[in-house]
Amino acid sequence: MVTLTQTDISVWLAIFHGLLAFFSPCVLPLIPGFVGIIMFKEKRIQRLFGFFIGFSFMFALLGAISSTVGGFLLSFGGIIEKVIGISIVILGVAYIFELQIFKGKSINVWKFKGTGFVGGLLLGGAIGFVWIPCSSPVLGSMLLIAAQKSVIKGMWLLFVYSLGISIPFLTIGTLLSKALSFGFGKPAWEKWLRIIGGSFIVILGILILLGELKA
Repeated sequence: MVTLTQTDISVWLAIFHGLLAFFSPCVLPLIPGFVGIIMFKEKRIQRLFGFFIGFSFMFALLGAISSTVGGFLLSFGGIIEKVIGISIVILGVAYIFELQIFKGKSINVWKFKGTGFVGGLLLGGAIGFVWIPCSSPVLGSMLLIAAQKSVIKGMWLLFVYSLGISIPFLTIGTLLSKALSFGFGKPAWEKWLRIIGGSFIVILGILILLGELKA
């Protein structure tokens, strides 16, 4: 019989949150353009490597910040865990009803076309920032989970979270974007993704609130 440790659960939660963020409706149609910039023929390998590091580092940094703040707050007692659980429930509801927690700004990523490693590094960070407002309830939930961990574990979980976005993004992103964005109006899959994904986040928050799950 195979049992999951707390570390296993945290990693699987990070992967799930990353995949949920990947399917953010407001970013999905932009993926072919992003991939086109990254895979432009000049200095492709250097730019791709730089993108991966820049994208992952940005989220790992957010994980470190969240864990640092969370570690300080958790020293005040178990009430903070209750607050985290309630906050995750609220974020799950926000995701279901398409509420954005963070407001994004327009970033001109086309200027990175044809650049090398450094350009790819900056491009990874820029695309990460584009993703934040669209998936803010999902990212917020993941940061609250990381807030209960050490700084190293928090960075690791947000790195895994970034893999949940970047791996499908770089492999099947363009194909999925074109397939799922086909047609007019909002496709039905968006509604069900929000209901199922948001409900999972709500249940996760309730379990943490009741002390039944140490994420």
